[in-house]
Amino acid sequence: MKLHLPISLLALTAQFASAASITFEGRSDLASEASFNLTEIGTADWAYWDTNANPAASGAATNDMNGGFGIGSISNFGTGTSLRGTSAAAVDTVFAYSNGSSDVSGTENGVTGLFATVLATSNEGVQLDITLADAGQAYEINIWTGAYATQSGSIVASMNGATSYVSGNTGGAGDSGWYGDSSTPREPYLYTFNVIADNPNEVFNFSITTAGSQNSSSHVLIAAAAVAAVPEPGSYALLAGFCMLGFVMMRRR
Repeated sequence: MKLHLPISLLALTAQFASAASITFEGRSDLASEASFNLTEIGTADWAYWDTNANPAASGAATNDMNGGFGIGSISNFGTGTSLRGTSAAAVDTVFAYSNGSSDVSGTENGVTGLFATVLATSNEGVQLDITLADAGQAYEINIWTGAYATQSGSIVASMNGATSYVSGNTGGAGDSGWYGDSSTPREPYLYTFNVIADNPNEVFNFSITTAGSQNSSSHVLIAAAAVAAVPEPGSYALLAGFCMLGFVMMRRR
């Protein structure tokens, strides 16, 4: 006996399962020497950038998860054509890991991160692409950033089929801006997103750019990133409800 669910119910199921979305979970202003275990946070992939190079640097990660999938290279956002690191730690965040590809395990007490060679200029910064393997799967994406002598700026998170997250060009505390004083290490911030793609291998793009500066060296940077697949309790509950409804209808027939 064939089971016939209402067309509206089937349409709702398909839409729910495939809807792309970007949810901004929050921005954390990190305390000095805040510690994170990348292996635990980035179960799908993680990476950090510690070039110890001044001024030239590649956008490839210094170290990443062995066997990880998703995190690409940092690239310029704006008119710049090259990236740079710094000769000392840019942020004093502590990253620990135990499943790396270049160094298998270790602890990084501060990393240089990467920023654009064009400094103290509006709409100049860096971006990072992260490929999401599975459609309909929720991913938690964490990106560690830094700001130096920066009054205000903009964060944009985008992906095909999803409404982009765009922060306002405002400084100070809050979700829509940051403030970096003229001190070293730079002030670190952690941005967290919950992302669902509606196609396999969809690309999530994160960019951070400067909108206001304090001196000739003002800039923003990306220091590390981590990706983890997470369950969606609401999704499971709804799908379970659909299955139960189908079972009841079949029993009645």
